[in-house]
Amino acid sequence: IVIRSGEFQTFQHYFKQINLSIKMGYRESAWIEVREMTWTQRLTNLAVLAFFLVLCMGGGGLMGFITVNDFGDDSEWYMNLTKPDWNPPSAVFGPVWSLLYLLMAGAAFFVWRETGFCKQPLPLVVFFIQLALNFAWVLIFGKAHDLLGGAIEILVLWVAIVATMVLFFRVKKWTALPLVPYLVWVTFATCLSWSIWSLNRDNPNI
Repeated sequence: IVIRSGEFQTFQHYFKQINLSIKMGYRESAWIEVREMTWTQRLTNLAVLAFFLVLCMGGGGLMGFITVNDFGDDSEWYMNLTKPDWNPPSAVFGPVWSLLYLLMAGAAFFVWRETGFCKQPLPLVVFFIQLALNFAWVLIFGKAHDLLGGAIEILVLWVAIVATMVLFFRVKKWTALPLVPYLVWVTFATCLSWSIWSLNRDNPNI
């Protein structure tokens, strides 16, 4: 089959128009959905979004405040820990966790829009469990200075994150995507936790 250049350009133009129509259709559909919301629905959406933002980012901030003297360069205990060469600088953790909590809140909000709190509660119940485990790790590792307990707990957290992503994926495939960076970071943090525990088992300064 021979396709002349003019015909190829016609096909190219045709497919571009189809692609544009699909994109415009998605945008128009999303705009109609927002436009058809009542003010009560819009306020409910804003309230639930604020709830997830406060829960994730506010909770993370609270854990940081509680353990402010237990992590970082100002913590004598933390500085006395023997760490692997690939341990990130202390200044990295705050911005990374802020972004991850923001992504968590967004993912949970969009799942809520599909399921509500009562219609299909399991995805958000598991989400709340993993968030509680997330906060608990900070207290176990940072406040209680329990390196082994923190290393074991973060493994449980990792499993809970995977379970959350699977459940979110079943609700709406793309809602699991914002949790991918979270899973990657916690995988790294798990390796780091176990490495720190291994290096400090016989450390008399902790």
